[in-house]
Amino acid sequence: MIFYGNIHMKYSNFLFSVAAFLFVFNSYSAQENVVRVATFNIRLGSGDKGTWNAWPERKGDVLRLIREMKLDVYGLQEVQPKQLEFLKKHLSEFRFIGDYRNADRVSGEASPVCFRRNRFSLQSSGTFWLSEKPDVPGLKGWGAAYPRVCSYVILSDKQTGERFCFANTHTDHKSELAREHGIRLVLERMDKIAAGASIVLVGDHNCLEIDKPSLLVTKQLKDALYASESSPKGAWRTYNGWRWREKEIEISEAMKLPRDIRNSSESKNGELSFIERCGGSRIDYIYVSPKIRVVDYKTVDSPRLGRTTYPSDHFPVVATLIIPCNL
Repeated sequence: MIFYGNIHMKYSNFLFSVAAFLFVFNSYSAQENVVRVATFNIRLGSGDKGTWNAWPERKGDVLRLIREMKLDVYGLQEVQPKQLEFLKKHLSEFRFIGDYRNADRVSGEASPVCFRRNRFSLQSSGTFWLSEKPDVPGLKGWGAAYPRVCSYVILSDKQTGERFCFANTHTDHKSELAREHGIRLVLERMDKIAAGASIVLVGDHNCLEIDKPSLLVTKQLKDALYASESSPKGAWRTYNGWRWREKEIEISEAMKLPRDIRNSSESKNGELSFIERCGGSRIDYIYVSPKIRVVDYKTVDSPRLGRTTYPSDHFPVVATLIIPCNL
């Protein structure tokens, strides 16, 4: 009888625990939107010809990686027309939003926002150019090497009706002034476009976390890496430049160092800088509104199948967010 009583008690406790979990889960999911987001520079398709890193050689690996991350919304950078055609064909569950950066709006590179058709309704969308005249296609602003764009969407969750803004941009790689003013423009426009809704801003921003554009963003939005409620995972570097490493220097290791050291490219006393030791730097970001919770964060440093190289010269960065409902 004692044995039976113990089993009965354990079974009752188990049922109570399950019931409690379901109650909490249902209450939690009814009030919060859990959204899996990412940013991923897939490397332009016209580069690296005649090498393992050419687009025809790695496009299957890029596709596989996007699927494995199980995303809801994400931003891509350096997407050329043939690449977008391939992704649209094989990722039909996603809708792709965003113009190409050249004046004709159909050539060059795009920074599209991609979202699940069955989960979200598109409320509004647009693309503007990072220049003094943002609504004029093809303009280069503030000494930029190329025209640069920001593409955005306002999405509504079909289950909860909750709205949020998701924006994706790729700032210039040469002009520091263009990066600064480009980010200022993005922040100003997103604040108006979101109209009080939560904001998620992602992209390849071509700058370090200690540089002025990053510091400008973090005055208004949270860097998801530092806001993560669980320990961030994966490599510190997000730009790998095709440089292979058997073992990555991980975020946890980098964060033990002072911020200026982990963002340093200067060699001292004959020793390699931290960026040199990493084989790249952290320049791809996910930023979120202050009220958005970041459940987890990861730099996905997976190699290609059977190759000592990567799907792109950037690693994707992924985060699980809880976007609050405006009840």
